[in-house]
Amino acid sequence: MMPMGLTSTPLLSYRDIKTEGTDLFEDAFGFYPEFRDVIELLKQVKPVPGKRLTRRLIEKLRKSL
Repeated sequence: MMPMGLTSTPLLSYRDIKTEGTDLFEDAFGFYPEFRDVIELLKQVKPVPGKRLTRRLIEKLRKSL
């Protein structure tokens, strides 16, 4: 078995991968900039409601039943 070179894999050489017309930087790092507003909004959402909100909700449910 031959050792791998710095620019190849056991199956193909990196020179064989066609990247014309492809923005490699965008492909590698494009997810965050495209969805930055959504990610920032999700950071603000609290997964667990506060005690006051929970208590008020329970009170409203008891009144309606």
